[in-house]
Amino acid sequence: MYVVLLLGLLAVSAVLVVRGHMRGRPRMLAAGAAVMLGTIGFFGLMSLWGEMLWFEEVGFVRRFWTSVVARVVVAGAGAAFASGLTWALTLSVNPDERVIRRLGVTLAAVVGALWGLASWTVALRWGFGVRTPVADPIFGKDTGFYLFRLPFYDALFWLFLFASTAALVTAVLAAWPRRVEGAAMRREPSATPLLDVQVVEAEPSGEGPPPEVRPEHELASTLVRRHRALFAPLGALALTLAYGRLLAPYHLMYSRRGAVEGAGWTDVHVLLPVYYVLAALLVAMGIVLLVPAATRAFSRALAKRAERANDSIAALATATVAAPAAIVVAVALLGLGVVPALVQWLVVEPNELSLEERYLRSNIAFTRDGFNLEHAEVEEFPLEAKLTPDVIRDRQSMLENVRLWDPRAFNEVVRQFQELRLYYDITGTDFDRYTVGDEYRQVMLSPREMEASNLPVESQTFVNRHFKYTHGFGLVMAPVSEFTPTGLPELIVRDIPPVADHPSLRIERPEIYFGERTNHYVVANSRAPEFNYPMGGTNVYTHYAGRGGVPLESFWRKLVYGWKLGGTRLLFSDYPTPESRILFHRNIADRVAKAAPFLTLDHDPYPVIVEGRIKWIVDAYTTSDRYPYSEAYAPPSPKPGARRGPKDAATAEPSTSEVTLPTRLAGANYVRNSVKAVVDAYDGSISLYVFEPNDPVVQVWSRIYPDLFRPSDAMPEALRVHVRYPEAMLETQGLVFAKYHMTDPRVFYNREDLWVRATEKYSEHVRPVDPYYVMWQAPGSRSAEFILMQPFTPKGRQVLIGWIAALCDGANYGRLIAYRFPKDQWVLGPQQVDTKIDQSPSLSAQLTLWDQHGKRVIRGNVLAIPIDTTILYVEPIYIQAEAAAYPELRTVVLMHGDEMSYAPTFAEALEGLVTGRPVAAGDRGAMTPSEAATEANRAFDDYVRLMSTGDFAEAGKQLEVLRDALRSLQNGRPLPSR
Repeated sequence: MYVVLLLGLLAVSAVLVVRGHMRGRPRMLAAGAAVMLGTIGFFGLMSLWGEMLWFEEVGFVRRFWTSVVARVVVAGAGAAFASGLTWALTLSVNPDERVIRRLGVTLAAVVGALWGLASWTVALRWGFGVRTPVADPIFGKDTGFYLFRLPFYDALFWLFLFASTAALVTAVLAAWPRRVEGAAMRREPSATPLLDVQVVEAEPSGEGPPPEVRPEHELASTLVRRHRALFAPLGALALTLAYGRLLAPYHLMYSRRGAVEGAGWTDVHVLLPVYYVLAALLVAMGIVLLVPAATRAFSRALAKRAERANDSIAALATATVAAPAAIVVAVALLGLGVVPALVQWLVVEPNELSLEERYLRSNIAFTRDGFNLEHAEVEEFPLEAKLTPDVIRDRQSMLENVRLWDPRAFNEVVRQFQELRLYYDITGTDFDRYTVGDEYRQVMLSPREMEASNLPVESQTFVNRHFKYTHGFGLVMAPVSEFTPTGLPELIVRDIPPVADHPSLRIERPEIYFGERTNHYVVANSRAPEFNYPMGGTNVYTHYAGRGGVPLESFWRKLVYGWKLGGTRLLFSDYPTPESRILFHRNIADRVAKAAPFLTLDHDPYPVIVEGRIKWIVDAYTTSDRYPYSEAYAPPSPKPGARRGPKDAATAEPSTSEVTLPTRLAGANYVRNSVKAVVDAYDGSISLYVFEPNDPVVQVWSRIYPDLFRPSDAMPEALRVHVRYPEAMLETQGLVFAKYHMTDPRVFYNREDLWVRATEKYSEHVRPVDPYYVMWQAPGSRSAEFILMQPFTPKGRQVLIGWIAALCDGANYGRLIAYRFPKDQWVLGPQQVDTKIDQSPSLSAQLTLWDQHGKRVIRGNVLAIPIDTTILYVEPIYIQAEAAAYPELRTVVLMHGDEMSYAPTFAEALEGLVTGRPVAAGDRGAMTPSEAATEANRAFDDYVRLMSTGDFAEAGKQLEVLRDALRSLQNGRPLPSR
């Protein structure tokens, strides 16, 4: 209906405009224009009003109106400036060409308005910009100049260019040769049409003597009057180009000509002077063309020379104007192209290190500062190849949290056992830490969201999608290091309604109305009862009791959101009531981006349980590509041989076949994880907390929107303990650090100590090791803390060279520590651990045996765990039967130095590693006949219970256990333990 109404009104307005114009009826024409503008304004107002109500709901209405007003003011200022400048530059246009001049001014106003709509944020950042204590080494400008002021000056250049070009086009069209007062005008073959006019005899009319043909030099004043309108636009254009050349030196801070990104020797000693020379030439041209006395003298000189030499004024004028333009073009081509290339080739490259050393030092310092690496604590790791019982005892809390569950394996298991219904979807696994009882535990969480598209096609009705199936329910949680006797995760939060093994993990409000999968609007608290959760053969229904969403308390609001979201069906639906609330922008990434579009959001929001509610934490970044001398971040290419980023991009890593790096930060040379966004899963409330108060970018946005952000101290402590350092940030910093840990310019130039991310073998493919969360107990510390770490190897080798870690807990949050291993000691890398496993005769044989008879071996991530002054490697191995859709943990492999141990549990494998008596995988001793009988009874009871609940896959496993136990009793042989 809305589309039909919109198109119908536009069609009516078009008919009125056309008929009014054809029939010469101004009133009809005005009526058509009014209908068109009214239609566009009405529907635009509905969209604007609908968005305003959303901002009012989340408490950011001031931020909304600030943006609207800024758009209008900057667009209006751009239109006024461009049209005013065009009007002033075309004052000399022939008064008879008023229509052309008005069109030119109107075009300039439109372009100026579009410029304002595209540049309003640039103008705001300029207006609210701050100064910083760091200055560039060439011009002495603080970095705030490059982040906030230079972008606005660049935008002004384009506005000047648009306006002066519009004025020039207007003047050219107004000066185009045409018939004047009935006289036929002819062109001299070699003349330029815009400047050459020659008046000839008109055909006799029979009245009076025929006019005489006047010599061309007598028409000098006429030509000047006719074409003087070109002088001002050309002068303004020349001054605009001069202004651009004066800005160009600052853009040398991003040059890629030399050894690194930023101004190099050639840029400073060749390009910089050329820019100033070009600016001076263009300023001189602009002054000559704009000063009236200069243009009159220029015209008289042309007339006198034409009279003496009997030359064409048009040809003289063209030659006179073209000469300085040719000089400028020649200087630009030679000074900006040919000469710098020759100097770089013949002078700089043969002496590159000595000439570029100063600039290399600047690039290193500013790149490290741009990626916040200046505060990284670089230490030597005092590697000692000892893993003693005393060390294990002192690090017990840390070792109890060693991650044995790979997130992909865990996700497959919980999807199989905890999605429970086809309309629920568990799509991701996140890591966090909780105090469970008296223990500080690392856990894995997977939210259970609603995915209405998983319903049968016939059930995906309008009512079901938007009124009934409105929300997900609860989440699944398990410690990273615990598993059941059957090799499945030990869930401590599970099922529907959520069952928690500890009071601190209870979820009193498990509904997820806002999440990662909530991509369509819903109407809550309507006449249709909302599905809450299944219970046996029936369903439990509920009504929304939160404050999220916009109340549909009037027909006007229903009309507005019918237009914005639901169409005619929502408008005419009887389900909404005045107490109903329409929830949209429910995807948490979309929700935060709507509130703060200037932030770059992390790709991995994660849920936390806080005071019985589920909340989402989204890491947000402030970024820029305008930080001086800093090298832009370019992730490795996703495919071998794919095109890389810029030369010398700030990564040291080659292309790999499976790269999962965040590409949202690509191209940035300044990154800060300045903001933590928190979204309540039930009511959708948004809170933005600033964790980098010294970041100038977030300072500027805080000044623009003073009510948008809160300080980190305002975050509740129950939520603060779950803040973690984001993986994407450490990935980016790690790849930059792999190259920029070399702070000596000579070492950096020669790439003598280049690092790359360590690699591992995962699912038969070699891939980079992603950063991973672990519990780590620093040397000398009495407690374990939650950290994110990334291991590195030297480029071209697989031995471990070092690692970088970001601490996450308490006052240590954001602290970066980089450890280097002694270069005279050999430390296994993750891929070498995989190689050792493949070369182990007993373990390799066991894996080969398992990888047959309808089963598949899945090798998890290889984790390098720093323990005191040594490194322990952990790799879990899973088995997945063809008949099952999930893996089971079967073996834990540990390596320390050249020693390997593997066993069904981490504790047994660790004991074998320390004592030197490893326990073989799948062999925990033998059961006696009595124990085998007990095992048979237990397996039978479990089989009956699982069959009654419909868990046929697990029931089949228990039937295999029962069979083996009975065979053992029959043959009189001990039964190997499972």
